[in-house]
Amino acid sequence: MPNRHNFYRSRAGSVHVMQPRHLFAVLIIMMLFGSAYPAGKLGVEHFPPFFFSALRSIVLAAVLLPFFRLRLPEAAQRPALWGFCLSMGVGVYASMYLALQLTSAVAPMVIGTQLSVPFAVLLGWLSLGERVRFATLAAIASAFAGIVIVAFEPAVFQDIGALAAIGVSAFFYALATTFARSLRTVSPFAINGWMAVTAIVPLLALSLATESGQVAAILSAGALEWSMLLHSAIAISLVAHVWMFSLYRHYPVATVIPYYVLMPIFGILMSLAIFAEQPSLQVLLGGAVVIASTYAVNRTTARPVPAARPAPSAASQ
Repeated sequence: MPNRHNFYRSRAGSVHVMQPRHLFAVLIIMMLFGSAYPAGKLGVEHFPPFFFSALRSIVLAAVLLPFFRLRLPEAAQRPALWGFCLSMGVGVYASMYLALQLTSAVAPMVIGTQLSVPFAVLLGWLSLGERVRFATLAAIASAFAGIVIVAFEPAVFQDIGALAAIGVSAFFYALATTFARSLRTVSPFAINGWMAVTAIVPLLALSLATESGQVAAILSAGALEWSMLLHSAIAISLVAHVWMFSLYRHYPVATVIPYYVLMPIFGILMSLAIFAEQPSLQVLLGGAVVIASTYAVNRTTARPVPAARPAPSAASQ
């Protein structure tokens, strides 16, 4: 009998069991996603954050160029592609690496990224008119309450600018997922390739306008700094994303989505191990509320919202 945690009911109501090799794959993918935050923190401790994000885009673009060769999708999909590129390639990474540079503790930043899930649901509700369950709205409110608990912990409150920046990153990630809904037929190599290519100039301009020491950072970078850059560009942005895309070809979204709750858990554990952080009970409590609420949002949005019952006609009364 399969473990009850290894399957989820699809929209049609059938059970989709995740095969052991795919379950192993999703665990590795979530570990890679979680590693983005400690790796990013190690990177921006040496490189300026916007410059680190630009270098990451340059590496990713160079690796992906042979796979998509600057081929554009159909004209109807290009507005969504440019919206995705701007929000993900520039908005998400610029604000995320800025938050990691400003913070003294990585674990609360990992918790803050989970706001992307309720933000995505709210954007779908407000901009696309998607129906949302009351249970989903309650879970969203709970997630924001958990962030408030984390934010008002005295040590975290000193890094309130970093927490605000990670909130901006979470919003841009939610916005990117909204654009991505129109790009389901576009190759993930093309999506990520164009995201990297179009982000280089804006990120370099942002870095030149607000940062200094870029050349010195390159000349003094050692094996650790370059490995963190390569890990962020290739292992996370290329391997993990493309690997996750392949899982969606085997399973419905409802089967895969709940596993995303493992990403912040891996990210927090790695941050605690690498930086020897000791989060307070308040941070742990708020983090547990946010992660549990995010899981609830994923579970409730994975199931279709029942259609409203039509009002009875005069003939049926």
